[in-house]
Amino acid sequence: IALLTADEVAYAGGVWDQSNSSYYLYTGETYYTMSPGIAFMGTGMFIATSDGKIYYVIPDEPSYNISVVPVISLTNEATVKRGTGAYNDPFVINTD
Repeated sequence: IALLTADEVAYAGGVWDQSNSSYYLYTGETYYTMSPGIAFMGTGMFIATSDGKIYYVIPDEPSYNISVVPVISLTNEATVKRGTGAYNDPFVINTD
């Protein structure tokens, strides 16, 4: 279990500093990725913003209320037994 990387958000359709709410990792919330970076502004983290952008923030920027979205990677052989993936109807994975 980990956080998404900025690359994974980009592969799904997130674009640097450009709004996009039509990709499957878009949640309407701002959340951290686990991708660090160094820029002329200082050391920081890449985030996915509430309007679907990939953006870079430094830790002392108070302008965002930033969440975390944990993810888990499964093998391509895993199948869903039931559930929609919503917080009140989570996926249940077959363990047979």
